[in-house]
Amino acid sequence: MKIVVTSGWAGEAFRKALRGAEVYVVPVLRLTPVEVDVKAVEEAVAQSDLVVFVSGRAAYRLKELGAKLELSGKVVAIAEGAKGAVMVKNAFGVEPQLVYDTSEDLAKALPGCRRGVVFHHGERAAELVEVLEAKCPIAEFYTYRAVPDEEAIKSIPPADVYVFFSALAAEAVGERRPELIKGALAVAAGPAVERALLRYGAVVRRPPRGRIGDVVEYVKRLLEELR
Repeated sequence: MKIVVTSGWAGEAFRKALRGAEVYVVPVLRLTPVEVDVKAVEEAVAQSDLVVFVSGRAAYRLKELGAKLELSGKVVAIAEGAKGAVMVKNAFGVEPQLVYDTSEDLAKALPGCRRGVVFHHGERAAELVEVLEAKCPIAEFYTYRAVPDEEAIKSIPPADVYVFFSALAAEAVGERRPELIKGALAVAAGPAVERALLRYGAVVRRPPRGRIGDVVEYVKRLLEELR
């Protein structure tokens, strides 16, 4: 059976676990760093009691730009699990108190706040922002932008199952290759990804959790059912 994984960083896990399948890893988005107003970032963090990093790479990007963030005494959150927590600590010397594997999981655990700041990675974590905005005023910053890779999208082969970890990736493929997505069996790592795929007519399955390992195991069981 043929599986297309549209995320490069998840591809190796699928290749190792799905040895009986043909796994095609086609990263449909390219991450490009963006310039950030460092002074505005520092001021926003100083005024906030809740600081959210969607990824550890966002913390590294801010450190690279010379941002000096005083995070002690604040609630620090990360939506990239233990790996992301280590990256935040490496960058700014503080261990996040809230550590979750996805922005959807983190959104469910956000505490009340006086003011918050969110550092996005690639694309906007819309559900997390929506939940946070109901609790307090927030500032949002982008450290990277995810840009559709036109050549990669053109190269996606026909497959039995398509796997998406990003709503933006689903939209990029759906807009450019609608004939590929409509009626196709697609696995969505999260509710936002599911909604995007449904808009393009995919037959969507969504694992209970969006972590790479959980999605891999879900796809493994799905392939056994299909066989």
